[in-house]
Amino acid sequence: MFLGEIAMSIRRRFGASFSPSLIIFCGGVLLSGPLMATELEPYEFVAAPPGTTALIGYLVYGDHQSYQPVDGPSITRDTHLDEDLGIARAAQYFDIGTVEVLVEFLQPFGVLANARIDGEHFANSSGAGDTTLAASVWLMNDKAARRYLGLTLYLVVPDGAYDRRETINLGGNRMVYDPELAFHQGFNDRWSFDLSADLLAYGDNTNAGSATRQTSSERPTVQLQYFLNYAWPTRVATSIGYEGERGGRESLSGVRTDAATSFDEIRLVNSYAVTPAFQILGELNHQFSNVGGFKQDFGVTLRTLYAF
Repeated sequence: MFLGEIAMSIRRRFGASFSPSLIIFCGGVLLSGPLMATELEPYEFVAAPPGTTALIGYLVYGDHQSYQPVDGPSITRDTHLDEDLGIARAAQYFDIGTVEVLVEFLQPFGVLANARIDGEHFANSSGAGDTTLAASVWLMNDKAARRYLGLTLYLVVPDGAYDRRETINLGGNRMVYDPELAFHQGFNDRWSFDLSADLLAYGDNTNAGSATRQTSSERPTVQLQYFLNYAWPTRVATSIGYEGERGGRESLSGVRTDAATSFDEIRLVNSYAVTPAFQILGELNHQFSNVGGFKQDFGVTLRTLYAF
């Protein structure tokens, strides 16, 4: 019924759901929305059978109504950002000796639109975001005990749309390295939980600055995610989850800006196995705190998954 018996998922995130990076320059000072992080969906690390191929598609919408700098009050007057993204994902499971392995890629595309802060408007950014490549290995893969432990390395390649003369860019123009440890445990037949931790490290963007060419750098961030899942008898699963990230203070040519990556988000997910090979999923999410970027008041993710 789930990704474990069939295949799996992933998605966006921002202050873009999965995400492409949002970079904003105001008066030569770098402001940035919540930068790219890797979001998991429930049952993500329940290993599918070796030889499984999964094709996954996402539609992501995010509504942002305020901007919170690191220092100073939240900016709510005439402040807004719309995020409309699609993500194409392909994954392949196979064995290396007695160990199961997964390789995959994700390609985001879409538009960041209607951006403004305190009445100052910025041009839309549209096109392709940065490509993510990933490889996972299962350190623990116990189907009988419903216990799985996976280690993944995500590599974000700076090939997305980027123009330093523009205020907003879907591409980040820098490498991102994200090792992740994820654990899934089932209990009481229908209940289970997912827990994951990431440490994101960012390369420098050496082509930043709207007026003159400068270097933008960002401190590493730590990301935690948790889901409590219940599998109904009707091929439906319901999950409630939390996602949080800390760190990511940004600097422009050595001078700290008011941008960082610190947020807390609650997530509600329902999935339905239409057939043993085809699954649909919907998620609603809300950030109840954010420091250093746009706060996502309301987010929606729709996902389809086909495995063969």
